Amino acid sequence: MNPDQQPSASRQAAPHHWLWRLLGAGALLFCFGGAVILLSMWTESKYPAGDDDATTAAFTDQMRRMVTKPVTVAIGRQIDKIIRARMDHLLFITGITFEEALARFLDERTDLVERGRCAYRLARVGSPTAIAALLKVFRTAPLEQKIFLAQLISSTGNQSVKDWFLPLLNDADESVVCGAIRGLSAMGTDTVTSQLAGLLTDPNRSESVRIEAAAGLGNLGTGAARDALTAAFSTVEEDEVAIQILNSLGRFPFNQVAGWFGEYLAAPDTPADLRVTAVEALAYSSNDAVPFLLGLAGHDSDSDVRASSAWAISLYSLVQNLAPTLTHMAQGESDPDVRRRLYEALLPQANIPAAQLLPLVLAEDDIAARVAGFNAISRAVAQAPTGAVAGTFDKQIVPELVTIATTPNSLNIQLRAVFALLQAPTPAAQDALALIAKTEQAPVATAARSGLRVPTS
Repeated sequence: MNPDQQPSASRQAAPHHWLWRLLGAGALLFCFGGAVILLSMWTESKYPAGDDDATTAAFTDQMRRMVTKPVTVAIGRQIDKIIRARMDHLLFITGITFEEALARFLDERTDLVERGRCAYRLARVGSPTAIAALLKVFRTAPLEQKIFLAQLISSTGNQSVKDWFLPLLNDADESVVCGAIRGLSAMGTDTVTSQLAGLLTDPNRSESVRIEAAAGLGNLGTGAARDALTAAFSTVEEDEVAIQILNSLGRFPFNQVAGWFGEYLAAPDTPADLRVTAVEALAYSSNDAVPFLLGLAGHDSDSDVRASSAWAISLYSLVQNLAPTLTHMAQGESDPDVRRRLYEALLPQANIPAAQLLPLVLAEDDIAARVAGFNAISRAVAQAPTGAVAGTFDKQIVPELVTIATTPNSLNIQLRAVFALLQAPTPAAQDALALIAKTEQAPVATAARSGLRVPTS
């Protein structure tokens, strides 16, 4: 085989409008959309109540969060393999020879979509001939195409093109600099780490570039990148840059950042809002962060930190032995917002102790906490549909959920009530969903209809 036809290792390609035309892989994610939407109903962002506009915005924001964690962590590895294989199939153009791909790429009359596919083919091959052709076009390409080419080529992991991107870090156009950062962070190396660390701490750089540099260091995920982030944190003055550093650090395996987060959260001069941000960043760390988060959720003096810790725990859907601990914590918690988050954290858990949970939930006065508790009870009923609690759920809780779902309230609360019914495998829950599906409230009725075993007309 011609060496030019040997592909090098690939990485997931960065999105661009050319790629959207090419990728049917996006359809794979939509297969999971319904499940993600339903799951997101019980973990809306920090303040679920209030006017409809604010609640809807919070609900949308949390849907984004829920796509990130359960998909990329719980099943994301398999999805990533499928999408990556699909992307390679679409972009590699195996039906033509390397020479034909090279000729089509260099021909300015070639359709832009096909030219982009040829660029990906050449970048994956990575031979001197392929790199020379890419560099020739790259140097003279318009700005938008240059940014796209940089990200597309970097997605292949081809280290030989790294030196192209380093000069772009000093480009006068911030969009070019940010594009170069994303490209370089996909390739790594110590040189990239030092360059991004320099950008992050350069006071003459714009806030947007420094934020992108912090995100890039988080993507690198190396020990040197972690050290650069922690060193820079004490020097930054802009809140948004500090927030991005916390979010980037939160994506490292917990054993690599546990000491730093522990000291930061314990420091008496740490601002309250940044303590919350730091805790929420740990929602995207590794499973060994859960004991640390449980400690905060149970004992921190700040109720916002306790609530955020419980929320972070709820995203660790693969850790499923926490039901007794979370129930005991809810029983001893005085703040309804924290209890709400603890109920939500119960949803992915196995063996929910429904008998202990039921009296606590029925005593809730706060509507958000009460509905969250109903969701936890519903999940327990799904785990033990013939248990004693199932009868109470059908007789007492189902009618209340119908009232909540059909009475003007925040959209989020209404949808959460529907979700509680969706989880329960009882005939009473199905009858309730059928009743709600006939209402004129489109989002609520649609959600109810999706849970019917026999859809209504």
